[in-house]
Amino acid sequence: MLPDGKSRCPSLAPLLHPQRRKYLYGGIGVFVLIMVVILAVYLFTSSGSETFVLDRTPLFAGRNNLAQNLDLLLNDNLTMVNFNLDLSNDTIFGKENCTQCNTDFIRLRKGKVSSQFWVARAGCKENTKITDTVKQLDVISRMVQNYSDYLQLVRTSNDLEDAYENKKLGSIMFIDGGQSLMESTAFLRSFYYMGVRAMTLASGCDNSTMDYSIDKNGSLTDFGKMCIEEMNRLGMMIDIQGLSNTSQQEILNISRAPVLISNAAASDVFKYSGNIDNETLSLLKSKNGLLMITFDAPNLGQDENNVSISNVIKHLNYITDEIGFDNIAIGGNYDSMYKKPKDLEDVSDFPELFRQLKKDQPSKWNIDNLDKLAGLNFKRFFKNVELAKNQ
Repeated sequence: MLPDGKSRCPSLAPLLHPQRRKYLYGGIGVFVLIMVVILAVYLFTSSGSETFVLDRTPLFAGRNNLAQNLDLLLNDNLTMVNFNLDLSNDTIFGKENCTQCNTDFIRLRKGKVSSQFWVARAGCKENTKITDTVKQLDVISRMVQNYSDYLQLVRTSNDLEDAYENKKLGSIMFIDGGQSLMESTAFLRSFYYMGVRAMTLASGCDNSTMDYSIDKNGSLTDFGKMCIEEMNRLGMMIDIQGLSNTSQQEILNISRAPVLISNAAASDVFKYSGNIDNETLSLLKSKNGLLMITFDAPNLGQDENNVSISNVIKHLNYITDEIGFDNIAIGGNYDSMYKKPKDLEDVSDFPELFRQLKKDQPSKWNIDNLDKLAGLNFKRFFKNVELAKNQ
């Protein structure tokens, strides 16, 4: 009390006025509501919801061979199909009529796909090595133009972010098969100027020798070495899928840029042609490369008719135990696979993989590691390939 009998503390009487009490309680209510919302967001995000992961991290979904099916089924006539429709039961592209057909834009959106490779598959016959490639690159280009409200061509790593901000699917042109170069780097440069940003050096013709002027008897040819140098100079991603382990390791050691393996699994989990051994995995990691996990059932388990999403997870867990989480990405390979894992049967099923990973091992597959698998690793890899141009 002061000498005049007054208290040093201000009177609370004004706060007790009914009108002021209403404001006080209202303020407390708003504060509590805000705290509840913050807590709910925290619990939701920390729980590792796969929807949250794919909403906050653009999903790079690997390879898609739709262009090959457009060539085989429609002779590249885009007017005969509308990819804005669900084609699951289409008379041409439906699952009952085309086992390997798994793509339309409705299902891509459902699968939360933000970007991917559109693959042009090189021919194997002497007179189709380049014509098949050019036809499929042409249909990819026309598809991107015709559906420009949804598709956006990606030429640089920055274009990935631009496409995502525009709410479009980032489309990277990819050649599967260096045989289409016809032993001339002039074709390589021409493909690059057309928009191609990745190429598999050898694929799909003669698995016994892999002799495509790139890899001969387990060793890189002089022309193969020229291709590596030129792709480094251009900033084109080098895919060593399908080559011998010897050639894969040789390329990893001579390439200035990091290298990818676009469609494989771990051979120590299941030995299959094209799967990757531990020595190559280790070298890939040391060179900042990228292994993209395939969904192709024959690569994943002994009985391809009974392969499921659990087989994909088994390979992913093994690979990350061996080399960590910084060198893996989604390979997919839709519209090429005749046998697919249960629960990963078309392009709408990507979220199920993230759901199962988090459900099975939440501490191993935390938010950070799911983000890396979804797209952060590929984005970094693409940027590093571009940076190597100037080395």
